[in-house]
Amino acid sequence: MTLTPQAEAHLAAAAGAGARPVHELTVGEARMASLGYLDLQRPAPGVHSVTDTFIPGPTADLPIRIYRTTTAPDLPAVLMLHGSGWVIGTIDLADEPARQLALDTGYVVITVNYQKAPEHPFPQPLDDCAAAFTWMRDHAADLGIDRDRIAVVGDSAGGNLAAALCLRLRDQGVDGPAAQALLYPALAPDFTTASHRKYDEGTGLSSADMRWFWSHYLHGQLNDPDPHAAPLTARSLTGLPPAYIAAVEHDVLHDDATAYARRLADAGTSVELEEYPGMIHGFYWMDAVLDDSRQLQRRLAAWLTRTLAAAL
Repeated sequence: MTLTPQAEAHLAAAAGAGARPVHELTVGEARMASLGYLDLQRPAPGVHSVTDTFIPGPTADLPIRIYRTTTAPDLPAVLMLHGSGWVIGTIDLADEPARQLALDTGYVVITVNYQKAPEHPFPQPLDDCAAAFTWMRDHAADLGIDRDRIAVVGDSAGGNLAAALCLRLRDQGVDGPAAQALLYPALAPDFTTASHRKYDEGTGLSSADMRWFWSHYLHGQLNDPDPHAAPLTARSLTGLPPAYIAAVEHDVLHDDATAYARRLADAGTSVELEEYPGMIHGFYWMDAVLDDSRQLQRRLAAWLTRTLAAAL
C-alpha cells in the first residue's frame, strides 16, 4: 500500500519546513528537534490526577509521572517506556499518549525518564527501566495497583527496552511484566533487512538515522550486541509474557517487529501482530495529524484490557 494521504502530507510538510535528518544533527540539535512531536499531538486530555515524583535508580534519581483516572484500588498498571532512539525524548513528549492510554484503559499509567545515550549508553537506560518496574512492584500497595498485573508498553527504542526488560527479568529468574506491547520496536542493529532496503528514503526514518541511534546506544559497538541490547539476537524467547506488536508498513523497522512476533510465536508465546499499512515510524505520537494514531491507541488499550483481565 502507498502512504496514506495524511502520512504523505505530514512528510511533505516536514520536507517543506527544511527538517534535517537525525543523522546529520548533533545530539543537542536532535533533542531540540524532537520537541516538534508536541505539534503533532492533540491537546492533552484531562485525567483524575497526574503526579510527578522521583524514584531511586541505579546511578541517579529518576523522574517518573503517575497518571490516574480513578481512585479505585488494586488496578492493573502500565509502565510506559517512551520512544527516544535511546538518545532523545522525555516523559513530557509522551504526556499526551500516556494520558490517553490511562483514559482508554482505566489503568494506572507510569512513565519514567530513563537516562539517555550517549552520556548513558547501554545498559544504563535498561537498568533504569528495570528499576522503575521493580519499584512499581515493591510499592504496589502504596500505588493502589495489582503487582501481578503490570504491563510494559514501549514504542520504537521504548519497544526495545520493553522487550529487553522482559528478557532480562526472565534470565534473572524474576517475575516480569504480565504483558508486553511493542510498537514498531528497534530490536537489532541489522541494516540489511528488506524493510531497511525498501523504506530507507522518504519515510521520515532512514537506515542512517537508525545507525546513528544504535551507535550512540551501543557506544559504537554494533557487532555481536548483547541480547539485552538487541532482543532479536537472543538465543531463546521462551518463557516471555504475551505480546502485542505493531508493525508499520513504511518503516525501516518493519521487519524487526514481524521477525520478533514470529520468534515469540514459535517459542510458544501468545502474540497479536497488527500491521498498519500506509503508516510511518513514530505515528503513535501523531494523533493530531494521523487518524491511524488514534486507531493504534484504541487497539493497544483493548489488547491490554483483554490480556490483563485474563491475568486475574
